[in-house]
Amino acid sequence: MGDGIERMRIVCAWCGSADVARDAWASWDVGKQDWVLVAVFDDGFCHACECERSLEERIGGSPGEGVD
Repeated sequence: MGDGIERMRIVCAWCGSADVARDAWASWDVGKQDWVLVAVFDDGFCHACECERSLEERIGGSPGEGVD
C-alpha cells in the first residue's frame, strides 16, 4: 500500500462480503444544520445475504476495496 497503514474492513462473518450495514441513530443538530450520529448498534445486515448477519473486522485489503 505504501503508507504502512494496515486497512481494516468490516465484512459479513458468514459470506465475507463487505457490502454490509449497521443500524444507527442520527439526531438533527440545529447549530450544525446537519444530522449527527448518536449511536451505532450491534445489529449488522449483509446486503449480499439479504439478511441480518454478524459482522467482523478483517485486516488487509486494497485501498478502495469495499463493496463486493
